[in-house]
Parts: sequence; structure tokens; C-alpha cells
Amino acid sequence: MLSLSNFFAGVTFLTAVAAIPLISRASLWPDPEPCTGNCSWIHDPNVIKSATGTYYRFSTSGNIAIATAPSLTGPWSYKGAMLPGGPAIHVADNQDTWAPDVSLIDGTYYAFYAVSYIGYQGSEIGVATSTFLDPGTWTDHGSIGLPKSSSYNLIDPNLFQESGSSPIYFSFGSGWQGVFQSTLNSPPVTASGAAATNLAYNSTVPPGQNFPSVTEGSYQFWWQNGGDKWYYLFFSSGACCNTPPNLAATGDEYKIMVCRSTSQSGPFFDQAGRNCLTQNGGTLILGSHDNVYAPGGQGVMYDSTLGRPVIYYHYVNPTIGYKAEDFLFGFNYLDFSSGWPVIVS
Repeated sequence: MLSLSNFFAGVTFLTAVAAIPLISRASLWPDPEPCTGNCSWIHDPNVIKSATGTYYRFSTSGNIAIATAPSLTGPWSYKGAMLPGGPAIHVADNQDTWAPDVSLIDGTYYAFYAVSYIGYQGSEIGVATSTFLDPGTWTDHGSIGLPKSSSYNLIDPNLFQESGSSPIYFSFGSGWQGVFQSTLNSPPVTASGAAATNLAYNSTVPPGQNFPSVTEGSYQFWWQNGGDKWYYLFFSSGACCNTPPNLAATGDEYKIMVCRSTSQSGPFFDQAGRNCLTQNGGTLILGSHDNVYAPGGQGVMYDSTLGRPVIYYHYVNPTIGYKAEDFLFGFNYLDFSSGWPVIVS
């Protein structure tokens, strides 16, 4: 049994960890938890647990690949494509279907997806619905109707609704001016028409690059410690998919960042107090270490079976390879005791 003295000692330790300079935290990051079965060719994973306790993992490409497992560690089994005939949206002949985000609202699962190709800004976000999660049960509704803009790219969707009576917030965006947020109608198959607001952006231009560091893949999550309730904005930053000999400079490769706010719509700040929209803010919570390279494309969930929050992501193991089919599924546990998420075993 965990005594109160041990509990508060743990809180003190995590608070101390949060104060350690970011550059030295790599030595504290644990390896990903074990994964068995279908754990490769995974990009931008999204995990949701069904009412029966089965874990469903959705991931980029293959018209959104669906895999299931009895636990997060597996064994994962590929079940098929969410959209076996491809999406209803067509933006280009060489398009792909990316970055699924699945939520359960009033007994229906809503799976948002992006249609694009590398470097293309004319992307679209669509949605499909199901009451069962399994392949063959999804109805594709096509585009949700978000307007295009020169300020953002319509990829990396994420729905956030705190409770059944709360507004349905929707974040998206990659590159250009970073992460944006708007709202959806109820049921969430169409955009509300509300203007999109900018949540996070980094204007820093990495060495050897003529455009700012990529800010993308946002995921919103809330957590309460005692009387303190925070809304967290997780996002990926840096170069995602470079291969040797063209790897990004150390520190400029993909990594997972976080900012927090007292409001779902910001403003968001990092642990150093920097504004994550106007001051290039963002606290690093997971970067490259050991045989984990360029983690990102993350999501966060509270696992009711384990009784703890989990962060999941894709990453490269350099001893295996950097090709698309080599990308791996990883996850770790999160501790919010310090008020900031810390990766723990």
C-alpha cells in the first residue's frame, strides 16, 4: 500500500523533475512500454477503448488502418481499413488519408481524418461515423466544411468536448502558422462557421531550413489536481520524417511539446511562462533518447483499466530503420502531480 509519506515524496520528486533543464531530461525518459503484434507501420496513432474493453487503434495510411488489442501492450491485430474504398474527399490523385481522431458522443463514434499529401496546403478534413468501431461499419460524411486559409493547413484534426453539455472545440493545423481552433455543430459532422483562432506557433527557423519549425498534431486534454484545473495542449514540433543522410540537427527532429491554460481556447503558456502563440513557447516532454528517435503524432487518454493517463505516439528505432513501414507504436504513462505532465514508467 502507498503511504501518504511516500505519495508526497513522489510529488516532490516529480516537481523536482519538472524543474530540471530540458536538455538533461532525456536521461530520465523511460523507454516505451512493451508492444506486441502489429506494432509497425504506425503513424499518427489514435487509441480509443470500446464499451467491451477492447482497445481500437486507428492510424495514418491504408485508408485509415484499424487494429485491436485486449490491452495497450497488445497483442495488436490488424482488422482492416476504416474507409476501404478511400475517402469521399478528393484533393489530388496522389492523396493519402492521415491523422485519424476518434471520439464517442451520444452513442456514436466520430472519426475525423485529413486528406492530403506531403507539402500540400489544399488539404481537407472529413468525418466518418459508426456505432461499433469495426471495419465495415463506417459511414463517410466527407468534408466537415472548414474553410481553407493561407494561414493554416487542414490536417491533424482533434475534437475536444469536456462534457456532454460543453461546446465542441476542434483543433487542427500543420506548418504555416501552426495550430488553430474552431468549433463544430452538434452532432459534430459540420463546422459551426465560427472563425478559427490561432493557439500555438513557433517562428524559429532551424538551421538549413527556410521556413519556421513545424508546429502540428495538436491534442487537447484536461486534468485537475485538487482545486487546480488545467487544459493542456499537446503538439508535435520539428522535422518528422527525414531519413539518413538528411536527418535534422539534434534537437530539431520531431518531439512532443505541451502548453497549458485555464481555458479550452487559451492563451496557452509553457512551464517557463512563455506564451505558446506569441513567444515561441512550448515545454518539451518527450524527445529522442536511446533507441527512440523523433517521437510525435501523439494522443492522450485516461485508461480506466489501468487507472492512469497514457500518452501514445509513433517513433523510429534507428536500429530498425527510418522508412514509413519502420515507424513504431509507442506509449508511456503520464503523471500530472506537479501540474505538468511528466513521462513515467
